[in-house]
This record gives sequence, structure tokens and C-alpha cells, in this order.
Amino acid sequence: MGKGVLSMEAGRLKTFMGTFLLLFLFWLALTWSLHYQSIIAGLLICFVVALFCRDILIYSEERIKISPEVIFKFLIYLVNLFIDIIKANIQVALIVLNPKMPISPTLIEFKTQLKTDLDKVILANSITLTPGTLTVDLEDDVFLVHALTRQNALEVVNWHMAVKLLDIEEGR
Repeated sequence: MGKGVLSMEAGRLKTFMGTFLLLFLFWLALTWSLHYQSIIAGLLICFVVALFCRDILIYSEERIKISPEVIFKFLIYLVNLFIDIIKANIQVALIVLNPKMPISPTLIEFKTQLKTDLDKVILANSITLTPGTLTVDLEDDVFLVHALTRQNALEVVNWHMAVKLLDIEEGR
């Protein structure tokens, strides 16, 4: 066995273990039970799923370096996303409850500076999770976004969350 084969096998084992651990943590969060039967069932199910899906989560070319700094920045990103979702919920509620219904549905196209597919998908999903906006298409670096109002559409183009993702991307 050559050195390359061993490092490839070590990489596959890391991918498997990472997938298994993520799935098991998700299992624990969903079941919210530490009963031995639940843990055994979770371990078995997560093992089988991880075995079949170990290469699906993150392709080897897309591997990211995870450091405490990246984790911290991503947690900050999630907190900011949650705050933006709350703000957008209030904005959409005010628009819907307004008798004049001041909507101006708009499709807007913009180009991102994000380099990795993973970060582009995170941004696309973040836009979609935010009420009043929907990512319709993502082709290469170009996003097509539908927004409830023209103002929302213009805000998406320079959204501070894209800047936060760029910061995370540069930290890797």
C-alpha cells in the first residue's frame, strides 16, 4: 500500500466519522432522550446511514478547515441570520396587515464574490429562509432572487450576511 492510499483511507474514515457524529448529534437533538434503547437505536441507524452517505455531505474538493475561529464566526452568522429572520417576519407581517398591501414583487439578479459552492448554497438558503425573499436560481456566481418589495430586493444585493460569509471563507 502506498502512502497516498493510506492518506485517502484516513480521509474516508474522517468523513465517515464526521458524518456519523453529525447524524448522531442530530438524532439526540430530535429524540431528546438518553434512554439506552434510544441511544442504541440511534447509534445503529446513524451508523448505517453514515455508511451509505459518507461521501455525500462534503465532497473531498469542498473540504473546509474547521477551526475554533471559523466555528465562532459561523455561530455569529447564525445569530445574525436569526435576528434578520425575526426582523423580516415583522416587515412581512406589517405589509400583509396593511389594508393597501404595499407589495411590489421584484426579481433581481446579482453576482456574489463568494468562491466556494458551499458558501453560495449557505447564502442562497439564508436568503430563502428570510421571509419576503426567495432564491429562485443560482448559476455559477449569479443569484436570481424574488423579493416581496423592491426595497427588499435592493437590500439583498448588499446584504451584510454575504459579507459575513466572505469573512468566514477568508478565515479558512
